[in-house]
Amino acid sequence: MALIRTIVNLVLIPRLQAGDKPEREPLVSIIIPARDEARIIERTVRAFLAQDYPNLEVIVVNDRSTDGTGDIARAIGDERLHVIDGVEPPAGWLGKPWALHQGSGLARGELLLFVDADVVYAPAAIRAAVAHRELRGPVLLSLLPYFEMRGFGENAAMPMMAMTCFTFLPTWISNRTRFAALAIGGGTGNMIVREVYQSIGGHEALKDAVVDDVALARLVRHSGKTTETVRADDLVSLRMYHGLAEVVEGFTKNAFAVFGRNYVVGILIVIGSVIFHVLPYGLAVAGDRISIATVALITVTRLTLFRFLRYRLDNALLLHPVMVSIWTWIFLRSMWLTGIRRRLLWRGRTYDAGQTRFGADRR
Repeated sequence: MALIRTIVNLVLIPRLQAGDKPEREPLVSIIIPARDEARIIERTVRAFLAQDYPNLEVIVVNDRSTDGTGDIARAIGDERLHVIDGVEPPAGWLGKPWALHQGSGLARGELLLFVDADVVYAPAAIRAAVAHRELRGPVLLSLLPYFEMRGFGENAAMPMMAMTCFTFLPTWISNRTRFAALAIGGGTGNMIVREVYQSIGGHEALKDAVVDDVALARLVRHSGKTTETVRADDLVSLRMYHGLAEVVEGFTKNAFAVFGRNYVVGILIVIGSVIFHVLPYGLAVAGDRISIATVALITVTRLTLFRFLRYRLDNALLLHPVMVSIWTWIFLRSMWLTGIRRRLLWRGRTYDAGQTRFGADRR
């Protein structure tokens, strides 16, 4: 039951504690791939340099940007900051895994933190993450953020990320197993032990991975090591996309890949989404009692989740069928473009989708 699963996830997924301090302070190398991130890169980098954790370095890989990203980062001028100009990916590599690979080659840290360029960390975040990893011992620690949403399109579409993690998936079970299929990773923060990262092949093993962050967590579990997902919504935030058009474009590249580009599964997902998440709203208006009960349950579930995560409660009440409709369109678009047409567009580069994969699924 969705409501119970949501409550259990909210209660049992551990949270980073801002007041926690590690006994050791190993060097943490923060690796940021940045392609055309001029609007956010300074804020992101300065937030990392403002951490109250004393032993860190920040590596920005300027991935062939055309908007001055590299110059903006270099102008910050901190001795802990290293900005490198990446080169075009070799054949067989996607751009982001290649940028992360280049950054990891320069990193000196005992711990590596792979993080996207649009994520902002509160001053206590790194210290809390190191302390949590020291206490619990996972090889890879993945941080769940607070999603900033502005405008109708973002507020309608982006809650799907939180609902997937807390409502649709038994995420709490993931932290209690070593099944690779249940591993969770994210561009909001994958902190991994450097020695293990190198032993499993690093991003070279994921050079064609469309969802490289989840793939890294799966790769760790394939090696028999542990991963853990924690709530960091008090300490980590991001505005992932600006406007509905960016949401649609951004997720088109990987929505179909998440399900192995399986057309049967894809069609079932589309049909199920319409039947169980959109149709009940129309039937409820017509007075169907089962549909009214279904809508009530969905609404209570969303209110519970949105209340805990500090999202707008009016959106919890009104926008579920809109959210599902948007994501049904994203999924159909992804099936068409990346499946049938085999065209994957990612940060201004176009790839043959048939030569890519979800991640650490092909062993």
